[in-house]
Amino acid sequence: MNIHRTATLPLLLAGLCLGPGCAKKPVETAAVPQGPTEHEMFVKARKDEVVQSLAICESGSWGPHSSRIVGGRGAYHGRFQYTARTYITMQQRRDGTVLTTQEAIEAAQDYEKAAALTAWVMFDQGETWHWPLCNRKLGLANKVREINAL
Repeated sequence: MNIHRTATLPLLLAGLCLGPGCAKKPVETAAVPQGPTEHEMFVKARKDEVVQSLAICESGSWGPHSSRIVGGRGAYHGRFQYTARTYITMQQRRDGTVLTTQEAIEAAQDYEKAAALTAWVMFDQGETWHWPLCNRKLGLANKVREINAL
């Protein structure tokens, strides 16, 4: 009887490994993040064009600048001519960050930060009225609607 058990044990163990429990698992590979699609890049380029045209309208140029850009006797800051209070309010609405007045002025002077906030205000919130003269001059409301419809 011991011989019989000894002979069948390897067969039983081998039989267990024939089932799904012993099958080799496929090698897992990390997913390669896909870049933006051609359409997404087109929409982003259009948004960047509108943001740049607003900066040009508001302050005469776009992009980083080596010196501070101030308008309205010191009330407006940066390429997009934000007041400190408006920048603080918009930033808090955007992501909950509460800035001091000095931090808001510094951020408004940083073209990349101010452009990102401006794009959010215009394209995500649909608020082009913050720049009344340039809104009318450039037709911002219509451009934003067209781009958001893409």
